[in-house]
Amino acid sequence: MKVNGILYFLTALIILSSCKEKETASEILKKTIKAIDTIETIYYKQDMTRTNPRNVNDTIFRYREMYFKRLNSDSIVGVKGHWYMYTNDKINVSFEDIYDGNRLIRKNNRDSVARIYDLVKYPDFKRKHFWSHNTIYGMQYEFKHILDNADSYSIERINDTTIGGKYCFQIIIRLENKMTMPGFATKLEDNEGIISKTQYLIDKQKYYPLRMKGESYSTESPEQKIFIDQKYYDIKFNLKIENNQFNTSLESTTGFEMQEMKPK
Repeated sequence: MKVNGILYFLTALIILSSCKEKETASEILKKTIKAIDTIETIYYKQDMTRTNPRNVNDTIFRYREMYFKRLNSDSIVGVKGHWYMYTNDKINVSFEDIYDGNRLIRKNNRDSVARIYDLVKYPDFKRKHFWSHNTIYGMQYEFKHILDNADSYSIERINDTTIGGKYCFQIIIRLENKMTMPGFATKLEDNEGIISKTQYLIDKQKYYPLRMKGESYSTESPEQKIFIDQKYYDIKFNLKIENNQFNTSLESTTGFEMQEMKPK
């Protein structure tokens, strides 16, 4: 009986693996969307390198630690959030964002200024991205948008790979002669000669993105590429997050000079 049980398990595993090998890029994105629907809270760390927008010949580095809780009622930010951006030593926090669904506080520990964005008082702020493109829910929204506009995108699955010891699907998404912004305000706009390519590494077990690499360039200057590379790790799903993690009361800005921000 034990031998038969082991053979049954191995057979089922082989069949499951075979099915995964045949999954198309679109099917993988659909399963990723469905998997994210089961996640109400999430914690992770993020390492990022990207082109410096002020100097395309320079590369900047970012190290973040993030807590998010799903907020279905908010159409642009999508979550309650608390994230820390560390200096290069990964110890000292240079910036800190806290968002409770109504108010966003952006604390700059370098100049002790806290900028306050009141989304109730100034609802126009809901049109801003803030960091929605860095969230799992922002990526989910993007995947839905891509599948709903599949005639504008090229979606391709390439060879599987590993990252951090995890087996991953690799999906490449291309967009030509159009441009878009990531996050909950995704929309397509014509932009002749602009080419962008985004590569996602998605965990084959949990269908969660573990890495995102993107680049874009103009056909007039293909050698001048703008890139971004983000890795996500130490991920925890559906953890219990205390309410004070998203505290935007006056006490949370003690020692900071407060500045109320207004939409431009």
